[in-house]
Amino acid sequence: MTAEAASSPPSLRERRQFRTRQELVDAVLVVIAEGGVDAATIDRVSAQSGISRGTVYAHFPGGRDELLRAAYARLGVQLVERTRAAVSAAEGWRARLAAHAREMFDLAADARIGHFFNVSGPTLIVDGEARGIGSGASAVMLQENLAHAQSLEEVSADIDAEVTAILLVGALREAAIRVAAGSESAERAYAAFVRLAAGLAASAEQPR
Repeated sequence: MTAEAASSPPSLRERRQFRTRQELVDAVLVVIAEGGVDAATIDRVSAQSGISRGTVYAHFPGGRDELLRAAYARLGVQLVERTRAAVSAAEGWRARLAAHAREMFDLAADARIGHFFNVSGPTLIVDGEARGIGSGASAVMLQENLAHAQSLEEVSADIDAEVTAILLVGALREAAIRVAAGSESAERAYAAFVRLAAGLAASAEQPR
């Protein structure tokens, strides 16, 4: 394949296919937001999108499961985008870490979409590219933030930035599950994460 062929713009047919897939994923998320994941049947998605059942299956041969994976992936990508923007706008390593919690818990607090992303979705999507999109990106961002703060002597030098980032992601995920399940409030989870993250500060930076 030549470089010119590899970089050629998508054809009209390909653009239409992409747009139809996007519209179907939009419809899945609307249906879930209105009635939860159990309501996300092919018939409901077809009715919501105005796209026939046959066309739904033409674009998603795996049916409902494939649609749910695509919807889950969309939420993961959007979460990463919002988190990255919030981290970029934050000042200081503490605020950048807190930005991860704010975005994660705000999504989890959404009664149906948050439940799908944190509770029901992961049980339906056990493998594939859709799973772990948000966690993987968050781990990288957290590690970079911690390493940068260490270079400024704001975070303890003896902290393993890579492993600590993974542990923080785990804490975020577990707390988000509780928020999405309704057993914990987003604000309480956020406050606890902020206090936990503050413990990573170098001695001179520790809160009093």
